[in-house]
Amino acid sequence: MKHTLAVFFWVVFTTTLTSCAVYDSQRLTRTELYFGLSKPNGAYISETDWQAFADSVITPAFPLGSTIVNGSGQWLGNNGRLISEPSKVLIVFSKMTKTQSRKIEQVRQQYKTLFKQEAVMRVDKKMRVGF
Repeated sequence: MKHTLAVFFWVVFTTTLTSCAVYDSQRLTRTELYFGLSKPNGAYISETDWQAFADSVITPAFPLGSTIVNGSGQWLGNNGRLISEPSKVLIVFSKMTKTQSRKIEQVRQQYKTLFKQEAVMRVDKKMRVGF
C-alpha cells in the first residue's frame, strides 16, 4: 500500500511539473486595433485601399512585425443605428512606452481621417510572450 501511494504521489507531482513547464518569455503588451471597412456613404473600403494604408502607415509604424486578421463586427454608431460591417483587426506585440502608444494613436487617427471613420477601437493587454 505504501508503495502504491508513493507511486501515485510521484505521478501527480511529475505531471504537475511538466504541465507547468517554464519557457523563455518576456512581458509585452498585445495591442489590437479594430478597423471598420464601411464608409459613411455606404460603400466599402476596397482591399486595394486597405493594402495601401497597411503598406504606407502600418508597416512603417511597426517594423518589427504585426498581424492583420479579417473580421466581421457590429457596433452602435453615433446616430444610434446598429452598424454591421466587415473589418480588419491589427495585432501588435510591443514593449509599451509613451512613444509606442503615440505611434498606435497616430495609426488610429490617420485611418479615421483618411476613411472618415467615427472610431477605431483599441485594446491593450499585458502578457508574457515567448518566441
